[in-house]
Amino acid sequence: MDCGNSRGGKLEHKEKPKECLIRELHEELGINTWNSCLAPLSFSHCNYPKFDLLLLLFVCRKWEGLVQSKEGQEIKWVFPKEIQKYPMPKADKPFIPVLRDLL
Repeated sequence: MDCGNSRGGKLEHKEKPKECLIRELHEELGINTWNSCLAPLSFSHCNYPKFDLLLLLFVCRKWEGLVQSKEGQEIKWVFPKEIQKYPMPKADKPFIPVLRDLL
């Protein structure tokens, strides 16, 4: 998940990446997790015309609640081999083999 907000995917002032992810998981998917349940897995860097983007990929080992769309996005559980069939921003594409190998 890329840690986004209304300011275009940036961390809040003085917010750490795991804090951002915990906040976004709650705001966008309605689930709660904790720092100890998140483990860094990979990262992606992408140059866009107006900005550079660094995405951090974490594994979430445990959460509470039912995953649900809180901000109107479509959610679908898919098998790892099907991930590449879905449209995604170019910065997310390097995560496809990482997730396929992990899952």
